[in-house]
Amino acid sequence: MAYTLTANLPSGRSGHKGSQRQAMEDRDFWRNERIAFLALTAVNGIGFWSLHKIAQANYGFKEALRAPGPAGVEKPLAAAGYDGEPGQESLWSEGIALARTLTSLGVRLIFKAEAEFPEKLRAIPDAPEWIFIQGIPENLSKPSVAVVGTRKPSDDGLFLTKYVLGVLARIGCVTVSGLALGIDQVAHISSIRYSLPTVAVLGTGILQNYPKGSNELREEILKAGGSIVSEYLPNQSYSAENFVRRNRIQAALCDVLIPSEWSIKSGTAHTVKYASRYEKRIVNVFLPGTQNSRPEIPFSAAEYRASWYEVPTKTESLIQFLKSVLLEAPESMPTSTADLPVEKTIDTLEPESEKESDDTIEANGLNQPSQLPLI
Repeated sequence: MAYTLTANLPSGRSGHKGSQRQAMEDRDFWRNERIAFLALTAVNGIGFWSLHKIAQANYGFKEALRAPGPAGVEKPLAAAGYDGEPGQESLWSEGIALARTLTSLGVRLIFKAEAEFPEKLRAIPDAPEWIFIQGIPENLSKPSVAVVGTRKPSDDGLFLTKYVLGVLARIGCVTVSGLALGIDQVAHISSIRYSLPTVAVLGTGILQNYPKGSNELREEILKAGGSIVSEYLPNQSYSAENFVRRNRIQAALCDVLIPSEWSIKSGTAHTVKYASRYEKRIVNVFLPGTQNSRPEIPFSAAEYRASWYEVPTKTESLIQFLKSVLLEAPESMPTSTADLPVEKTIDTLEPESEKESDDTIEANGLNQPSQLPLI
């Protein structure tokens, strides 16, 4: 019989020795699951969605590596031309090698069925089946504000992003963004400047250098006590679909979303939509005299009950609102939306292209095996 992913969750058995034994069994089980998962990424034809089907079938990855069984597992493995027998030892070695590479970089792979999986991600209806985390895992569970926006910001957008981060520095919280060029990177850089831990949610695998040239910023994020997060396979490349799905993780991790500059038909609009779906608070900010040129403000107020603040004139009100949400204190929306014009609902939200023409990222390549010990 297959060993399901939930089989070795803590049983609550009494007795110190029994608890120790169970804990050791759990560690061994999940260690083997991680290696098997990474080994399966080396099978030609098995990618993100194949592994996703295995996870949703509640079937252990190690068991899938040995002998494909239930519906939803057999098909993707058969499509890859893998019957669970030939090359098993070689595949296991590849899984260990990739695990060592990730360990040497401080990257953890955590499955949704594990107790350590971030509760904010587990709580959403379309929760990731696993998550790769580099840096401080606890950041994903702390009160946080996501600051996101366009890849091609205006001077106003840059000012608003930096201003918002200055406000957050007065409060003290984790920030979340997507490491994309433009608003996202400014949010991360400003977070580091103000000593705020910042979480970068990637739309590619965690071993990819994307956006191109972002490695230095990633290193600074980690040095400053931040985190790098991805649900994609370690060497998985970018795609429009991946960026849209990435946006739901940003929305899930935050308690408040502040899209400092965005448009109704954009990638950021997906993040706003996800935040509303997950019942997160959405805040728009704008400079004096610019409200009428920002159609996304009345649109999101009507469609997603977003609040809005003119800054710097309403800064103290913004701070009080953010504090009330982050401290989970009862509060009422401080900004009226009654006199804002209502825009028509946009059913199709198209992501902003994040593709760079000179990128040559391979989707399925694996790093060379590391000689560092596997923890």
